[in-house]
Amino acid sequence: MDPVPLAVEGVGKRYGASVALAGVDLCVNAGSIVGLVGPNGSGKTTLLRSTAGLITIDEGAITVAGAPAGSGAARASIALVPDEPSGFDELTGAEFISLTHALWGVGDEARERSLILATAFGLGDRLEQRLGTLSRGLRRQASAVAALSLGAPLILVDEATATLDPEAVVVLGEALAARAARGCGVLLATQDLHFAGEVCDEIVLLHRGVVIDRGAPSALRARHSADSLEDVFLAALGDSRLRSRVRDAFRAL
Repeated sequence: MDPVPLAVEGVGKRYGASVALAGVDLCVNAGSIVGLVGPNGSGKTTLLRSTAGLITIDEGAITVAGAPAGSGAARASIALVPDEPSGFDELTGAEFISLTHALWGVGDEARERSLILATAFGLGDRLEQRLGTLSRGLRRQASAVAALSLGAPLILVDEATATLDPEAVVVLGEALAARAARGCGVLLATQDLHFAGEVCDEIVLLHRGVVIDRGAPSALRARHSADSLEDVFLAALGDSRLRSRVRDAFRAL
């Protein structure tokens, strides 16, 4: 059997006295989409960057498709859609996608997938423009086209829906589902609870570097007797009265 796309075991990471991750465990199986949800500073981006081999962890282990995170084999098995793609402003979108394909050593199948993705996002001739002239949302779409066309076993998406318009959010969700259906594993970080509820098979709630709950969206709602994932999130953080407290405070406005 092929190794799972991602296994995270007891991972810890500190920045001086600040704890970014503390004993985090999770698994992304082939064909599944796992969402990391948590407040700013909860450790979502740190976990994604550690998985991508961009930073080292202090304890535990991260294995990507059977290889240690940061190794050449692990890096080759990852397609990353970063929160803010940068450093390639002088390239056109088409050149950036071609460069990505060349670096990963992929061929015609990746090119075909990129054409399908670019059409779905409605990028059209915008791919002939330099990335530096495009809006953040369009640069992010070009980055998604490049990454999702690779066919890598593991797809990482940081702040999945940030800067995307509603149409692009729909396309991204469908594209991730299509790649998962082909056997890819997906780990995405997001604060968009609606998107997470629609797209993810499992949601992992992070708070101050600790996993405080996890499960399928429906299971989380049932466990917390909640109507929405927003209410699940507040309950898991121990602040289920936030709405009523804020409403009471705003009556004086």
